[in-house]
Amino acid sequence: MSVPLRLISMACTRASGSFLSRRMFVSTQPRRTAPAPTPPATQAILRRSPTIEDINAAQLDVELLSHSDAQLAITERAAEQLHAISSQAEHAGSALRISVESGGCHGYQYKLELTRQRAPEDYDFEHPVVPQARVTVDAVSLTLLRGSTVDFATELIGSSFRISSNPQAVGSGCGCGVSWEAKA
Repeated sequence: MSVPLRLISMACTRASGSFLSRRMFVSTQPRRTAPAPTPPATQAILRRSPTIEDINAAQLDVELLSHSDAQLAITERAAEQLHAISSQAEHAGSALRISVESGGCHGYQYKLELTRQRAPEDYDFEHPVVPQARVTVDAVSLTLLRGSTVDFATELIGSSFRISSNPQAVGSGCGCGVSWEAKA
């Protein structure tokens, strides 16, 4: 059985009957913590989807998803962050654009950015409770993202939007949380 190492060292200096300094050092083995669990997510409302004419006009080789297949979930903290951003004058009407690009150490990587521009071949989602919490995904990317959860995480190294779970991905991807491999 492994017991955490605990060392205590005390140093005292005495000058004319009083203590000048007293120090206590405690050291234990580092403990690894589990990543914070993803909070419950709410199914986003599909506000707009492309038509077959939009897909053909963009010359995309992608199957148009039905409303029941075009699904995306947004956590409460991601929705609140999107609301806070889009409430600012310089970002009014902005949405989080999520796209999937080839690359990264596992074959695909997420690209997340704020945008006010929407293309005819985009799917537009909105959180059902939090106003101005919008997510835009292009038709090609949604085939690789459908059923995913959008989250916002705050960590020591920074805060960011991320895809916390993607049923179209094999495993959890790499440690960066951006690169992943699609199911065959």
